[in-house]
Amino acid sequence: MKEDDGTGPPNRELYALLHLSPEASDEEIRRAYRQWAQVYHPDKYQAPHMKEIATENFQRICEAYEILSDENKRQIYDIYGMEGLNSGLELGPKLNKVEEIKEQLEKLKRMKEQQKMSALFLPKGSIVANLSLPEFLDGDGIMRGMAMSSAVQSQLSKSSALSLSGNLGVEENSGAGAASAVFRHQIASGSTIEFMGSVGLGSLIGVQMTRQLSLHSTATLGIAKSFHDGSINLSNVWTRQLSDTASGNIELLLGPQSSIGVGWQKKDQNTSAAGEVKFGTNSFGISARYTHRFSSKSHGRIAGRIGSAALEVEVGGGRKVSDFSTVRMLYTIGIRGIFWRFELHRGGQKLLIPILLSRDLNPVLATGALVVPTSIYFILKKFVFKPYYLKREKQKALENMERTATQVQEARKAAAKAQQLLENVANRKRNKQQEIGGLVITKAIYGNHKALKKGDELRETNDELASQVLDVTLPLNFLVNDSGQLKLHDGVKKSGIMGFCDPCPGEPKQLHVEYTYHGERYEVAVDDYEELIIPQIAHRV
Repeated sequence: MKEDDGTGPPNRELYALLHLSPEASDEEIRRAYRQWAQVYHPDKYQAPHMKEIATENFQRICEAYEILSDENKRQIYDIYGMEGLNSGLELGPKLNKVEEIKEQLEKLKRMKEQQKMSALFLPKGSIVANLSLPEFLDGDGIMRGMAMSSAVQSQLSKSSALSLSGNLGVEENSGAGAASAVFRHQIASGSTIEFMGSVGLGSLIGVQMTRQLSLHSTATLGIAKSFHDGSINLSNVWTRQLSDTASGNIELLLGPQSSIGVGWQKKDQNTSAAGEVKFGTNSFGISARYTHRFSSKSHGRIAGRIGSAALEVEVGGGRKVSDFSTVRMLYTIGIRGIFWRFELHRGGQKLLIPILLSRDLNPVLATGALVVPTSIYFILKKFVFKPYYLKREKQKALENMERTATQVQEARKAAAKAQQLLENVANRKRNKQQEIGGLVITKAIYGNHKALKKGDELRETNDELASQVLDVTLPLNFLVNDSGQLKLHDGVKKSGIMGFCDPCPGEPKQLHVEYTYHGERYEVAVDDYEELIIPQIAHRV
């Protein structure tokens, strides 16, 4: 039996097949099995081709029931899926108790996690190249300075990690560098301790402990000794979760450069914002940042800083150019001058190129430096980038369709056969609901969400889009219960439902349903793993 493609919650196909919630009780599993067995039992059919269809689907139902009705097998399936059941986990005398099976599964899970973490090696690095247009025009060269930093982190065990980092900076005729190491160990589920040391510029040694005080609060306490001037620095940070999307923190530093700061961060699906107020021995500063995601690939950003050493505003945006790469351009104007900053982020690596355009706040230059690149970007986006990406996405979709054509064709045939045996019962239920003015599914389409958004006309005239959707009106009418309600469970991929299939593997899918209830028309669309409960007043057209 085939599992889902891994694009959503795993190990749920058997639940979809029997139309069950992953939390279904043993009695609910038995009841669902009896219901499906009444429809697909081979002895109910005389015609050879109908008996063949029934036998094929009855075997699927029996296999699902055999696994889900056995507590041990169900536990293995919920964690490892069909692969776990087929991998040779022994369910006999060696593992004859539920507790023993749970213990063995957890042991195997821990071993896999340890193997994964021992192989984990996370490199990060950045290169900053500071350029200056005024110096270039004066004949002094365009390069103002350069800085490089690199860090690697290795997970030594499930509770321990080691980070090594180094940085080097050069500006005009001077330069400096440093190397540091941090060892982090998780003492308990809510406590970690870090030992750190660095040599070079700002050499120090220190220790820091973090503890979760409550479900929403965390505190960090640190102490460090500087080898440069012999000073001892204390730090204390309190962090609290203010809501599901917002958190705040208070930071206190005691030492030669004592300071206190209050910060706030908020992040949801499309926006993120942060702000900080900080007062030090000889300085103060206020900063704020807001980022908005316009789509899955592009975002805009605005930030501002004001304080004893800064007064500037920054605007810009970025775009994701591949699965691992993002480019960004930012425009900054302040007391230090007018800057452009270009950024390339790929994996854990960053290339940053700040360009000083002018030290003077010339209004004409300031306006041109903002308007010209912005105009160029939107022109290129409309006439170059967008056509290119649309063409590339279309090509990828076509390649995926060609690669999965045989698989989809076989799945469609299996779904059509399953629907054939559901037809009599589904029509009887539909007629009964029509007589009493109950729930009647008039149209249900499942498949590529882009095809569904195009509307009925395009679905009927565009063969390419039509091939990526499936009519599931009949199986949904079958699933309407005697009380005139229909429920599709949360977290269960809909392609596994009897009479469904995946018409476009690898593509985001939706289910669009039109129905009538008490003579009123209703309409709703839900994502592939989203729960659906009808009828609902909110769906009324």
